[in-house]
Amino acid sequence: MRLVILLLFTGCGIADFDITQPVPEQEVQGSPLPGPLATLFPIPLNLDLSSKIKAQDTGPIDSVTLTSLDLTITSTDEPAGDDDDWSFVTSIDVFVASSKSGTTLPKVKIAHATSPGPVKTFSFELESVNLKPYVDEGSVVDAESSGNAPPDAVSYDGQGVFTVHPL
Repeated sequence: MRLVILLLFTGCGIADFDITQPVPEQEVQGSPLPGPLATLFPIPLNLDLSSKIKAQDTGPIDSVTLTSLDLTITSTDEPAGDDDDWSFVTSIDVFVASSKSGTTLPKVKIAHATSPGPVKTFSFELESVNLKPYVDEGSVVDAESSGNAPPDAVSYDGQGVFTVHPL
């Protein structure tokens, strides 16, 4: 009984739930000549969390936080003998902005990665940002990246996990 009472008063988040949002497969154009990396996430990613939150029927939401974001090289642009990785990336900053016209919400950084290296999958370091205002207005996620274009095309996908914290 004491444990139950303690959990109720510590706000442990028993009612919290996760929503997984896929990052659709995308391609980074390669170049046999060294040159700057064109941006990743060439198409803004829409976070359709509102409908998923409503489907949970939780009542009022206190906050929404990004709890993980991973990108994985896919085999789509790996012909026989090709083995792509993330070593062409120097840094990636991921931002969220409101899609509402005339919003007062600023564009804010929600995640970043630095030199992921020769790996197939990497995880971003996350910023502590309450995404609820962006979810309420409609949100768009985009990124700024730096590095060198890979020697050939590289395809990737991924997923973000968001934790919803009801009141």
